[in-house]
Amino acid sequence: MTKSMKRLLAWGAVLGAAALAGACPLPQPLPGVGTVDAGTLNAPPFVLVPSAQPALAVTPYGPPSICGGGLGAGFAVSANVIDYNTDDVDEVRWFVDYDPTTVEGITPIADNTLDPPSPTSPNQILRTNPSGFTFPDGGPGLFYPSALSTPAPHVVEMAVSNGFQSLTQEPSLDGGMPNLEPASSYQVQIFRWTFVPTADGGCGP
Repeated sequence: MTKSMKRLLAWGAVLGAAALAGACPLPQPLPGVGTVDAGTLNAPPFVLVPSAQPALAVTPYGPPSICGGGLGAGFAVSANVIDYNTDDVDEVRWFVDYDPTTVEGITPIADNTLDPPSPTSPNQILRTNPSGFTFPDGGPGLFYPSALSTPAPHVVEMAVSNGFQSLTQEPSLDGGMPNLEPASSYQVQIFRWTFVPTADGGCGP
């Protein structure tokens, strides 16, 4: 085989590889992402993270000796919600130390309703949730159960949906998440704050 023929074959291989590379399919979007229903983005409500208070995912709390003249720490916990469907009614369920295996662990500490904007406007996608609740609710007893007990970490959960399953008092022993599960074809988003006891932690709000 002559040198010229070898060069032709080599160029043919290069051009063939380039053609194959050009024919590679582009990555396709996941099904259902950014779908549009009747001209409106169809997406579940979700927490507007920058609005969350306290702002940190982990909040240190101080002992009664440095907070409120011995009363202990207390925090105003809240966050706003974004909902692109301005006709939906959103529900926010609050839990402290959620435990799917006990009645106490699945019982919401608070339950808020976020109504659609009035008058309805496609531009009003923000649902303000100014109430939230004060943690610990009703006083510092959860932080400091007794003078002899040791303060412990606590987790506050804010669950938002426009289609929860109905509230129940039946705990789960099979891996279910009572009062956090969505109805069929809906979704639930959960946002969490963790409060950890420290000698020099904050006192609120």
